[in-house]
Amino acid sequence: MKLLIAVALGALCASLLSGKAAAKAPAELLQSCRAVIDAAGATQSPSLDIPVAGLPCWYYMAAVQNLSVVVDERGRHLLGICAPQDTTLLEYVRIFTRYAQDHPQETADNPAALALRALLDAFPCGSRQPS
Repeated sequence: MKLLIAVALGALCASLLSGKAAAKAPAELLQSCRAVIDAAGATQSPSLDIPVAGLPCWYYMAAVQNLSVVVDERGRHLLGICAPQDTTLLEYVRIFTRYAQDHPQETADNPAALALRALLDAFPCGSRQPS
């Protein structure tokens, strides 16, 4: 169990800090996510052209989304995020952006911590998570 958690958290850190998913600061990630939201507008379309400025956000939040569904052998979400299965990546981006804008004092923090706080706030597991 501890090994599984360590591997999952290690994968989270590696994926969030490597390649195009890396962001130097939450403010930079927020700026990139704003570019995604500006490009998306009010669309709910499954097809979206991501501008170059929005790619760091898109890759970063895709890694967060992928790790948010990891569960242990008892079905508990390791990160404590229980988003509905049909939650889109664009919704993750919008939730992060809204949270970061509403909590400007937290934008000097770690971008992964800020993203996780935003998603934990939006999708707490509560009674939906198996015990």
